[in-house]
Amino acid sequence: MKTTSTNSAPRKEKETIIHQQKRRTVPVESKKLALVAGRSPEGVRINNSVRLPFPEPQDSGASCDQSEREKQAVLIGIRGQWYDVTTFLPRHPGGDVLLDFAGRDATAQFMAYHSPSVLRYRKPVGTYDFDTEKPGGEQMQGDWMRLCEKYEAMGYFKTPLSFVLGRVAIQFGFLFAALGCMKYHLATSAGSPGIALVIGAICLAGFWQQSGFLMHDCMHNLLFHKRRIDQFCGWICGNVILGISCKWWRDEHNEHHLFTNTGVEGVGPSDPQMIEDGVWMQDPMIEQFYHDIPPLARKLMARLQHLYFIPACVFVGPYTIKFLSIVFAGKRPIEHFGIALYFAYVAVLLSYFPTWKEALIFYAIGNMCLGVLSVQLLVSHYSKPWVEKDTVKESGSWAKRQVE
Repeated sequence: MKTTSTNSAPRKEKETIIHQQKRRTVPVESKKLALVAGRSPEGVRINNSVRLPFPEPQDSGASCDQSEREKQAVLIGIRGQWYDVTTFLPRHPGGDVLLDFAGRDATAQFMAYHSPSVLRYRKPVGTYDFDTEKPGGEQMQGDWMRLCEKYEAMGYFKTPLSFVLGRVAIQFGFLFAALGCMKYHLATSAGSPGIALVIGAICLAGFWQQSGFLMHDCMHNLLFHKRRIDQFCGWICGNVILGISCKWWRDEHNEHHLFTNTGVEGVGPSDPQMIEDGVWMQDPMIEQFYHDIPPLARKLMARLQHLYFIPACVFVGPYTIKFLSIVFAGKRPIEHFGIALYFAYVAVLLSYFPTWKEALIFYAIGNMCLGVLSVQLLVSHYSKPWVEKDTVKESGSWAKRQVE
């Protein structure tokens, strides 16, 4: 089944449709700036994320014509209909990532991260050819879309309160276990580390890990499906409990989901969470982005990275991400305040130990166990090849890319 196309309609008619919407457009200069670097909803620069210029018209029909681009209207294609998101762009919760899909079909990406109800107050300004059976010629994509619709109708995407309470119970169960082990250690030890201290530190790491999982779900608005509540809970779990800026993480994670393991040839990476500048390069494509590093250093990195990968994740990673949170949180006072609360409660917790040696051992073991989570997450992503960013935006490629 295909929707009716109006791409052949006179340009004046289309220009009239857009003019009647009475929508202001993004200034050319600000748009050029956005195309250079990805930006969050608050305008904060997203590290290691690059935008591409508006695409030229494609033969598939899933692109807007020249007159629309000349008018600087940002049109996004969803299910064969064009939506003008020009004035919504500065308020988009996902940042200016919309610019990457200007003049393109973004049906799959929209369905993956939005409820259909998001469009209920928006009217389409035009149509284009869209094959609902095989979007972009891919049967898998059509099957995936129908599966999403089926699960949406069955309510599978709604999070039961019992699930949320269960995850919170596990989260704080680890914390209480850690405090219990601390109390036992302080009551029985003679000033030297014992098994209770080690077990307590491991439980503390479990508390942090569960908080990280909940931060992930909250920043995706998956627990309560109410943005303000989810984002606040994400701040509690991320900034306050884990010491990581939830908004900095969210901004980069949105890019990561859409453009996993991608880069722009000769420009730079477009997946900010899957590249560690000057630390390692898990794919040949990444080497071109390390042009500031001497060739000899790049060769040594490629030869030795398998030896220091796990130690770096376990012993260095947990501290590095906290440092980067402070650096890249930007001018967001609430983010820094939350991180300050993290260091405050950790300081109070460690102050109960009779010696700094015990306190530091307890904190170090906890962070070391937390670093195991980094290994788990990175290995599952690093095994996948890097590709050119533009290829993952082609209609029909989304579902196939997710299961490769």
